[in-house]
Amino acid sequence: MLKYFRGRSLGYIIKFVSVLPLALLLWIVIELVNLFRPVFIVGLSYKGRITHYMWPMELHLRNANQLNKKYTMIFVMPAATPNEAVRTVYRRYSIIIDSHYPKFIRRTFSILAELLKFRYNPKLPTNNLLWKLAPATKLSIGEIEFGKNLRRKLGIPEASKYVCLSVKDGAYYSTITPDNGYGQDLRSQAEDSRNVNIDDYMGAATYLAMKGIYVVRMGSVVSGPLPKNRHARIIDYAFEFRSELGDIVLYRNCLFELNGTAGSIIFAASSNRPIAQCDEYEIDSMSQSNHPPRAILALSLIKESKSGRLLSIREIVKLGILGQHDDILRRFGLERRNNSAAEILEAVIELEDLISNKFTLSAENKLLQIKFYQCYEPPLDPIDQSLVIISPSFLRKYEHLL
Repeated sequence: MLKYFRGRSLGYIIKFVSVLPLALLLWIVIELVNLFRPVFIVGLSYKGRITHYMWPMELHLRNANQLNKKYTMIFVMPAATPNEAVRTVYRRYSIIIDSHYPKFIRRTFSILAELLKFRYNPKLPTNNLLWKLAPATKLSIGEIEFGKNLRRKLGIPEASKYVCLSVKDGAYYSTITPDNGYGQDLRSQAEDSRNVNIDDYMGAATYLAMKGIYVVRMGSVVSGPLPKNRHARIIDYAFEFRSELGDIVLYRNCLFELNGTAGSIIFAASSNRPIAQCDEYEIDSMSQSNHPPRAILALSLIKESKSGRLLSIREIVKLGILGQHDDILRRFGLERRNNSAAEILEAVIELEDLISNKFTLSAENKLLQIKFYQCYEPPLDPIDQSLVIISPSFLRKYEHLL
């Protein structure tokens, strides 16, 4: 409770205290409802970004579904709703208290979410179990029809396969400001090396297109259009056709997602679509992130700025610089080294083999997976990290860093 008041102005505190009578009344109502129907209350991130929004909703709903009993799910979202179509889908299964409600209502439920979270916020099983369950939501007939019409509009034949391509784009971060409804200002990250160049992914996209697989470039905000001389089966949906509902329906039925560490990975994960995740920089978050089963992951690495020497995985973990911004890396005399176009293509080919059941881990590759997780202190259990497979070609190439 005190976290809401720490560092806040007197006026802010007064506004919260003023809703306490309403919070008390709702508390009583919730207790009464819980006598007949289990109540779950989940407080979401204040940041207002799609990953922070969908990730807890999807996992908590999956957990509730496996309990095999009716429930009342309440999600509290203090910041603006990042995608109205997502809200439309998830509110069929829950009550979502967000920017559609007056601030005093949100304050009330924020207090309730904090006061009652230990009573009504169930502890989730490991993500390994939850991501293997069926998606928590279904599309309506109208949304399914919208998806069919969108595919026709994009020129994708009904029987054809397609892959969603999304990368972390600096243009998106230049829009993350409180004025736009977010709970933070991330404009400084627009030039960070954690953003990746989509040009590095065009080789893999062209490879897929030449095999007859369409590639749909996704993204809510992108730096610019794709090259005009790209393969005809590479479609620039993000720049020409993008809509919030379109994001949902396209990810729901894609063959897999090729993701350059973009938050849109949650769309693929929530639909149980396989993922080739490249340029991943938060290496230690795999067991608690958004990767469903059947995912191949290639990592960005860290190198010394002067000598160009690549740090070992142990060094990266020990320094505690996983996922750090460029200004932090510069203090250590370091910089990020993102995946090459060849490494991205190799991860895509491996995921293709995984999907078609042609993929097997040799004894050598199994040993490399184990050696990777032994770089942590204490070492991680590979079984607990089974949501993803570290790209075998990547580990063979950088075995000297393990």
